[in-house]
Parts: sequence; structure tokens; C-alpha cells
Amino acid sequence: MATESEPRPETPITTRTLHRERVKLSQNVATSIAHELRNPVFAIASATQLLRYRNGDDPIIERNLGRILRETERLNTLVAALLEYGRPEPVRLEPGDPDEVWTDVLTAHRGLLESKAVLVNHTMPRDRATCAIDAEQLSTAFGNVLVNAIDAAPEGSDLTIHSVVDRDGTWRSHVHNDGPPISDDVLARIFEPLVTAKPGHAGIGLAVAHRILTDHAGTLAIAGGGTDGGTTASFGLPPARVP
Repeated sequence: MATESEPRPETPITTRTLHRERVKLSQNVATSIAHELRNPVFAIASATQLLRYRNGDDPIIERNLGRILRETERLNTLVAALLEYGRPEPVRLEPGDPDEVWTDVLTAHRGLLESKAVLVNHTMPRDRATCAIDAEQLSTAFGNVLVNAIDAAPEGSDLTIHSVVDRDGTWRSHVHNDGPPISDDVLARIFEPLVTAKPGHAGIGLAVAHRILTDHAGTLAIAGGGTDGGTTASFGLPPARVP
């Protein structure tokens, strides 16, 4: 029997509540950063365009003005990504099969897969799942994870997506690539905005995917290493409630 001085063990409900509070805090921080960046970036881009208009034939000035504009465009992309994470559209849940969403996402990313000669083996469960999903937002989550998996996968390698349905109807899907392992320090903060192991990337994609699964009362976990190496992303969605 626990004494008053001993910490109470976290239940699934309290864990989900704490998790949602952490996500909400991250969303507020992301939105604040985006608002702080938006106006200065717009001002820099406008001033640069004016200088470019007034510039004569100096190639050095023109080259550096072009560089400034490219960097402001990259910052604008970051601002848009932060706002997408911080001010999401509410999910509109309807009964659906998450593996059908996977099929659509794989079709949409066929060009990217072919560009790296990555083959995908998508194994669906025999008894198909019925979950309460927002197909459009879930497609975004799957797509963000898939793009990361393709980026990490060696050229000409295989990528596996294996889905199962538990006895209670919970749907689970595991995405595995054979790329290099993610460092422990990045892995511990993988779902935080602006955390990435890839130079030049905003580090928002996995944060958005994680937020979408949270809004679905589901889970998303990333694990590296193991006996087979590589990295595995694991999704979980509860079954749709029967009225």
C-alpha cells in the first residue's frame, strides 16, 4: 500500500492528460515563434526586393540579394510549418480503415520512392480495422513519417509497413527502414518542434504527425536500433465506438 510520501503511479488517463498538456504547450510556443518571425521576415524580403529593383549591374550585389531572398523564403516555409503545428484544424472523425489511408499515401509518394529505388512492402491485417479517423489529417501524419523514412532509407533498400489489429480492435502499424540509427539525444526529443537530425530541415513534420495522432486519441512512437538496425515508427489507433 502506497504511503502519502510515495508518488502515485500514472494511470493511462493521467498519462494521456499530461501528454496532451505537453503538446498544447509546444503548440503555444510554436505559434508564438511563428508570429515573432513573420513580420521581420516579410520586412527583410520586401527591403531586399526594393534593393534588387534599384541595383544596377553589380553581379556581387545581385548574387547576395538572391541569397537573402532564398533564405527568407526558407524562413517563410518554417513560419508556415510552425503555424500548421500550432494552430491545427480540428479533426473530423468518421469510421474508416487506416490501411486504406496508407494505400493512398503510398500512391501519392510513388515518385519519391522511385527516385531512391525504395521498394515498399505493405502488409495489411486479415481482419481489417475500423477506427474513428480524419482521413485527410491522418494522411498528412502518415506522409510526414513516410518522407522521413524514405530520406533515411539507403538507396535501393526495402521499406516495410506492417499493420495488425489487436483483439480489442486497436489498430497498429509499424514502418521500418534500414537507415542509420537516430542519435539518443535527438530520439529523446524527436516529436518536439524544430528538433531534427537533418540539416536544412525545419523539424516540424514528426511534431505535426505526433499532434495528429494525439488528436485521434492514438499514439506514435519512434524507436531506433534493435537487432535489425534501422528505425521503426509505430502508430496506434483505437477502434471506432459502436453506437
